[in-house]
Amino acid sequence: MGLAACGSKSSEAVVARVNDEDITKAEFDRVYERVMSQANATPDATQTVEYQKAILEMMIESALIRQEAARLGADLSETTITAQVNSFIESSGGQEQFDASLAAAGLTEEDLRRQIEDSMAQTFLSDYASKEASVTTLPEDYSLLSHILLAETDDATATAVYDQVMAGGDFAALAQQYSTDPGSAANGGSLGWSPTRAYVPEFKDAADALAVGEVSEPVQSDFGWHIIRKEDEAKAGSAIAGQPADLQATLAQSDLALDAYLQKLRTEAKIEYVDTKLQPTT
Repeated sequence: MGLAACGSKSSEAVVARVNDEDITKAEFDRVYERVMSQANATPDATQTVEYQKAILEMMIESALIRQEAARLGADLSETTITAQVNSFIESSGGQEQFDASLAAAGLTEEDLRRQIEDSMAQTFLSDYASKEASVTTLPEDYSLLSHILLAETDDATATAVYDQVMAGGDFAALAQQYSTDPGSAANGGSLGWSPTRAYVPEFKDAADALAVGEVSEPVQSDFGWHIIRKEDEAKAGSAIAGQPADLQATLAQSDLALDAYLQKLRTEAKIEYVDTKLQPTT
């Protein structure tokens, strides 16, 4: 695979192209269906495109990593991948059990081979990036955000809750009472530290416009109505060592050197969104 896989794949439909390597619709559909199944997610029609965009960006990132690792000399050969597949077969107890475990996970052997290749490429490039540069400052802005999410049809409630917040209501208590986002509602609406690029464009733009301590008016996205509060922020270029403990804990779980390297690859890459509806909004 690696660079040998670049270029056109006969006459298959293509959703995106990364430095002349095609991401076919068949590949994309397979990954999308598997991710949705594993997440037990059933997005409605308005949410589906946002999920598809996120998954395509993940596939584009994987392609960039594979290409760069191969360029730098990583061994991503079919022989090496086959050796790992054979190791999985042996540890599974034989071909029959191996095939059954793949089927249970919703994978084909082709899917597994691509996952092995992606994993080897990421490990190689992560090691390379960490040796090239020790990251001691934030490569981008991070924000600590909380939100209250209301259903798309519930704009009146969103306005009423916003009014309560602005009248001095307890944001965390209101999030626990009203928010339809179960993951954050249980934590008083907290989304934790993250770059705002991780969010859908409408949410990102509203969050970026907030000063620390400010609350947004209800903002509509495909997921519903958001009321966003910016709890704290840390600017790109500031020293990691001086950041709050919870942000440092988040950063410790990230691969900042690889993230920075990927930003450089994206800047230099030729990325074409053949299926234009999957192109990022911003």
